Amino acid sequence: MYPKRLALLALSTALALPGLAIAAPGNGNAFGRKPVTTTTTSTSSTTSTTRTTTTTTTTTSTSSSTTSSTTSTSTTSSTTSSTTSSTTSTSTTSSTTTIPTCLDGSGPLITLTGTWATSYDNRALLDLTRLDARQATFLPSPTDLYPLNLGGGSGTCVSGGVELGQYDRSLTWDQMHTMNNAGVRFENAGVTVENVRIDDVADGIRPVAGPFVIRGTWLSYVRDDCVENDHVQPGLIDDSLFDGCYVGISERPSLAIITSGYDGRNDLLTVRQSLIRLQPMPGPRGGLPTDFGNGQFFKWSDLATHLELDDNVFLAEQVGEGGASTMGIPSSLVGCSNNVMVWLGQGPYPAPLPACFTVTTDRSVWDAAVATWKLRHGVVP
Repeated sequence: MYPKRLALLALSTALALPGLAIAAPGNGNAFGRKPVTTTTTSTSSTTSTTRTTTTTTTTTSTSSSTTSSTTSTSTTSSTTSSTTSSTTSTSTTSSTTTIPTCLDGSGPLITLTGTWATSYDNRALLDLTRLDARQATFLPSPTDLYPLNLGGGSGTCVSGGVELGQYDRSLTWDQMHTMNNAGVRFENAGVTVENVRIDDVADGIRPVAGPFVIRGTWLSYVRDDCVENDHVQPGLIDDSLFDGCYVGISERPSLAIITSGYDGRNDLLTVRQSLIRLQPMPGPRGGLPTDFGNGQFFKWSDLATHLELDDNVFLAEQVGEGGASTMGIPSSLVGCSNNVMVWLGQGPYPAPLPACFTVTTDRSVWDAAVATWKLRHGVVP
């Protein structure tokens, strides 16, 4: 049904899940391969028990005559006993392996280091280029709208990097949206973006071409879309933490994009093993600068891709600025399993959810999922 799905799945399979250490905002850059330690513990237990046994023997003899009767009885008893003993032995073995990343490819390698206050703009990348940004820090700002802006050959790997936005955090949605910026933008096919840390931008990641893979990424305080897929490309969002989005994922093409012929109705976007939180932010769309509000998890259109959701956790504190009807799941959903919706607003969750969702009002469910994700990715508390 989806012509590009096989290519996407092949790309995802070839590039196994990474486990790079990810730095929190302001803590510098701590990227590198994270060793994964597997510990096997075996326990053997031996128990011996001897029962206590008592044996009683009774002998009776009887003699009688006409005038008297005599009966004699003798009893002997023997008892044996022992104690119960138990022995337990435990042995532990550990092995350490390193999870592969897309940097393990064989294409051209570009290494970025240091602090970047201007854009790394390269729209002439060769096929299979590996962009190693694990030791780089980028400073998105009103004069640096696209800190990573990529194009050219297919199969690019973007691994690591910290983006610390320099935008005033009190700006309204309209002020941020007018600047039209994104942490990572790419217009070449087959891109993998892994283990990138992005904070305080308008859009987090903006694919213009696909299929794409986003995995192991940590986004926060994203003032519009954590992933702006308005060019409706097929892709995979895997093992990522979106801890503060105005909108989770957007697939609502502009008139200019529609006129250019983009149509995602034969393609598929899969979101799996990821965490997405809507965060109320100052000056929401259509609101006052003093208001705090958010959008929705999925900003969809009739030209959007099909959608699959598996093993994700979502959190919303209040209804989005578009109303209760926008808080549901798109009708293009074709696959769904084991998702959790954490609802902290008033009353029941404001929109119908499919049977593959469990709704809870327990905030600790989200907190535990975030803590587990950070532990798995080597984030220092």
